[in-house]
Amino acid sequence: MSRSTRVQLRFSLFLIASLTLALLPASASATASPPRTTSVYGMDIFGLGWQWSFPRIDAYPRMSGSIRLDMLDSAIRQAAEAGVRWNRLTVWWCMVEPERGQWFWDDVDAAIQISRNYGIETVPTILYPPYWAVAGAPYAPECVNNSRKNYPPTNPADWENFVRTMVRRYGPAGKNVVRYWEIWNEPDLPEFLSMVNDPGDGTVQVYADLLKRATAIIRAESPGAQILIGGLSDIRGPEFLDKLLQLRGPLDVRGDFDVVSLHAYSNHSLKIRLIRDVLVKHGLQHLPLWDTELNFLGWSYEQAQVGLPGLYQLMQTLGVSRSFWYLGTTTRWGPGIFNERYPEWDPIPFTPSPFYPTFKAQAAPSRLPGKPIVLEPVGTLKSAQPRFQWQAPPTGVYPLAGYKLLVDNKLFLNATLFANPGLDVWVSDGFATYLPLATGGRGRDLIGANLSAGAVAAATRGHTPVAPLAWGAHYWRVAAVDVQGNVGPYSDPVAFFIRPAHSVYIPLP
Repeated sequence: MSRSTRVQLRFSLFLIASLTLALLPASASATASPPRTTSVYGMDIFGLGWQWSFPRIDAYPRMSGSIRLDMLDSAIRQAAEAGVRWNRLTVWWCMVEPERGQWFWDDVDAAIQISRNYGIETVPTILYPPYWAVAGAPYAPECVNNSRKNYPPTNPADWENFVRTMVRRYGPAGKNVVRYWEIWNEPDLPEFLSMVNDPGDGTVQVYADLLKRATAIIRAESPGAQILIGGLSDIRGPEFLDKLLQLRGPLDVRGDFDVVSLHAYSNHSLKIRLIRDVLVKHGLQHLPLWDTELNFLGWSYEQAQVGLPGLYQLMQTLGVSRSFWYLGTTTRWGPGIFNERYPEWDPIPFTPSPFYPTFKAQAAPSRLPGKPIVLEPVGTLKSAQPRFQWQAPPTGVYPLAGYKLLVDNKLFLNATLFANPGLDVWVSDGFATYLPLATGGRGRDLIGANLSAGAVAAATRGHTPVAPLAWGAHYWRVAAVDVQGNVGPYSDPVAFFIRPAHSVYIPLP
């Protein structure tokens, strides 16, 4: 038997064994790690100022009040349906710690959780100190009125405490939902980073210090996390980067970031190549490039429809490994997937723009997994640890890897939104590993889309919570997730009620 014949035989046996395992009914199990997306399509869904401009329940304009979770869910869900798999989410330090030691995470919690519900990974961009952290800043707990929010904090320990608190909340010691951190936004422009009596290039040193301190904390608290240099503008970005990489001694940052983040709105080839030339000059050409603000100034909807495929092809040619469209809403920066909203805090729906189908045709898989059919629980229950059961749906373009199960006991404006679910579980289908081989022809087709037939599609899946649920009303839903991390449509929310194990009697006076 020749060597090539033996190799072919071993591959055939391996393929048969893998397909046999794939078609066996899975014994569903709960794990903490759903598949991570491999998509290159991201978006600044809400834009830089969303924390103070997003619609609120009882604020006009937004200066206080709870965020409209229904509108947050609507925008993120529609973005996911358009193929967005990464959300660049700006986090204003002055919004989450307006007074020293007073933390307000509700908005960020909800945005990250809802993004996660729909298979979108969040990349936080952190910047803007509160008034109390900057010497000479006016009293401005509302943050937007802080005229020095673009200045560095006076005491570096305050910055370190903010970074550490945030990483512990969203890193592996907390919610375990953030793997990438972008430190500041466009530090090369004074509107985002400035200083008193700047001698000329003072902000280069200031940013180097901010970056090094943040990186040290992130790497200590979240080993394996990736740090993005603050997205460099297409105005002064290359010049700023060159000066930053020339620093030596305590401010040498060449080993303090993993991804180079840049922005491009016009002359994309030239501006990205200028950044690449700087990296080559300093021996850092191996670092990945992300365009965290991509658009095309001057594009109409019609021009975007024709030009978008070519723009993404250009990004690939230039070595940009991930692109974040800026922004979700149509603005002067270019077309977005939602219609223009002004003033932004108006409680009007996020309505798809004519650019929505253009972006979806570019970014979204042609077919997602189907909607699971829920079975149990429903109605009134005695057990606080009910068995959740559903029927597996047909697959989409890719095989199924498992399911997202969400359980919540809260309503928002009489709607179930799962913005802070009591139970958020990944339920593996039991065969999350498929042959990652590009065999071509029939082999590739067999391994990919054609695994949806037979027992897998008809099988029942389930999960029993490890900890008991609280008594009272609950709502649950489930969605299938494929091996590329794409989340299919959720089942319609189903209500059930857990009654107390023992009746409680209140004695009459």
